[in-house]
Amino acid sequence: MATILGINCYKHDAAAVLLLDGELVAAADEERFRRIKHYPGYPEKAVEYVMKEASIRPERIDHIAFYMLPGLVMRENISYSRHYLLKKGGIYFLLSQLNGARRMRNIGGTVRSHLGAGLAAPVSFVEHHMAHADAAVFFSGFDNTAVLTMDGVGERNTSLLASYGKNEFRIHSLSRFPNSPGIYYSAVTRHLGFIPDNDEYKIMGLSGYGEPEFLDIFRKIISSTHGRITVNTRLLDIHRGVHESYFSQEVQKVIGSPRKPGSDITDVHMNVACSAQRALEETGLSLARYLRDISGMDRLVISGGVGLNCVMNGLLEREAGYLEVYPFPASHDAGTSAGAALQVHRKFYPEIPFVKPESMYLGPSYTEEEILSVLRVARLSWERPDDLADKTAELIEHGKIVALFNGRMEFGPRALGNRSILADPRRHDMKDIVNSMVKHREPFRPFCPSCLEEHSGEYFDGCGIAPYMIKTYPVFPEKMREIPSVTHVDGTARVQTVSRETNPFYYDVINSFYRRTKVPVILNTSFNIKGEPIVATPVDAVRCFYGTGIDALVMPPFLLLKKPSEE
Repeated sequence: MATILGINCYKHDAAAVLLLDGELVAAADEERFRRIKHYPGYPEKAVEYVMKEASIRPERIDHIAFYMLPGLVMRENISYSRHYLLKKGGIYFLLSQLNGARRMRNIGGTVRSHLGAGLAAPVSFVEHHMAHADAAVFFSGFDNTAVLTMDGVGERNTSLLASYGKNEFRIHSLSRFPNSPGIYYSAVTRHLGFIPDNDEYKIMGLSGYGEPEFLDIFRKIISSTHGRITVNTRLLDIHRGVHESYFSQEVQKVIGSPRKPGSDITDVHMNVACSAQRALEETGLSLARYLRDISGMDRLVISGGVGLNCVMNGLLEREAGYLEVYPFPASHDAGTSAGAALQVHRKFYPEIPFVKPESMYLGPSYTEEEILSVLRVARLSWERPDDLADKTAELIEHGKIVALFNGRMEFGPRALGNRSILADPRRHDMKDIVNSMVKHREPFRPFCPSCLEEHSGEYFDGCGIAPYMIKTYPVFPEKMREIPSVTHVDGTARVQTVSRETNPFYYDVINSFYRRTKVPVILNTSFNIKGEPIVATPVDAVRCFYGTGIDALVMPPFLLLKKPSEE
């Protein structure tokens, strides 16, 4: 038996996975258990979960796989940072990188301290972008594919262009820090008054409201040539200091001064977001086309934090020239825990084939008895409808906001129907209601449609099977009037297609809504509020339900409805 524990931590989005004889049996983000978004520390709770799910004791672990090469981190950053030590952020940057590398180097001791003396497994360190790449290929199921990764920075690389075939990778080109698409987008996030390494998705949403007024200056900041990214560090300098915009005065004269957090968002801010997004899209499209030409592959997988930019992914699917484009749903660093484990399996157990996961539902689930125990302790009232899926659809049809807690938790940042908040997409005001009364977030933030897979092509141009809510598609103009609350201002939607095979209960909810309304789409957003991770446990679900304007909580087979005095 080949048992590999995959771990990533000490940067952001800590996670753990368990790979058993080539099958990924469990995976989870640590943030869900800690209730701290993007938790960076050692993933103690996630490790405990994946081992419990697989019924594995510490002494049965054969290898620990880690998602970085800490020695290379130290060497590369010492070499790089000596040129920047005299700048405001140079010393801080170097010290933070070295401290993280030291903790990474000792990951074996940390795991042994956690799991006990029975653990004797060696640690294998895996190059960061190869971990991103391997995870994307594994989940895609492609035997031959081009591979594109883009993020902030690994050890020193910020992007990788490769091809995969005959169980081997061939690297075509690499981009190196500070030529970083992730740092570029974080700089835009910071300039617009949001939190870098946390709020980048807000910039993507805001970009749909703007015009590319400043595209020329952003094209000067980021571009790509022959498969390599270039960031103009004269115009964008990450060493300007922790309280300043990274953009130079030359840039700020064009795009304006940094927005103060919490202040009004103006047309200028929307246009900055739009222009920056367009420049990123052009860079990604250039890389993807170059990779297609040099690799000869007709399929593409995408990973790395920038791979969560669903607007860019949709563009690449439409215009990069590939037959299929697969962005990995856990493209953030949490996904590298899986990629590291896969690399180690590939090295030590090449005779054992991989088993492609059927879905991203790889987290913990809870039995009826466990849920019932929480409800009883909280002294809550509940119902058990004969047809809970149809009752859920009925509530949504009548304008109720319904939280759904069902089955195994999703791995990655997208709520795919097991930890979701659902509402009626037909109502023009539903987007504002959910944003203000439930999510407590900015009004410009869009919501996503979950659509019956067999009807996706009727509503979304070019959409067939898109189960992971990680690509945008144009909404057909005649359908925009039917589903206004999930159609973004630019006429697109970040789609999740749902099949009965992958999620029977969720499919039945949408199908019941379709029978009632003739619309095979519902609004889906993650079951959490602004600033918190997606709920993980029944206790989390009950707390979020009673702390927000959610009307009903569905935890099969139970239904909780708020009394009028509780609403």
